[in-house]
Amino acid sequence: MNQAAADRAREAINRVGRTISIRRTKGTPQTVVSRADVKATVRNYTPEDLAPGITAGMRQIIVSKLDLIAAGFAIPVIKGDRILLGDAFEIPTTVDAVDQGHREYQGCYEIRATGS
Repeated sequence: MNQAAADRAREAINRVGRTISIRRTKGTPQTVVSRADVKATVRNYTPEDLAPGITAGMRQIIVSKLDLIAAGFAIPVIKGDRILLGDAFEIPTTVDAVDQGHREYQGCYEIRATGS
């Protein structure tokens, strides 16, 4: 991770992103063991984006590692973590995959998530 690039990416996400709530749960019943409410960029994949591993209804979420660390979230983001979207966190999604390398220089995670 390049600190200057990570700082720029974090600033950009906080300028144009929207607040999400990312949570890691454990056990039955599900207990939240780590949570962070941070800004992220969120977009639906388009038909042109569809490829192996990307299907209709998936979302791309880009979040800053620096923001997650500052919020006390247990990084890295992992498959199965929950991300709640919407103004009142009413849209639940589940992390399907995390590309830790693609945006590593910028200190960001690129997440594929599915859900409502």
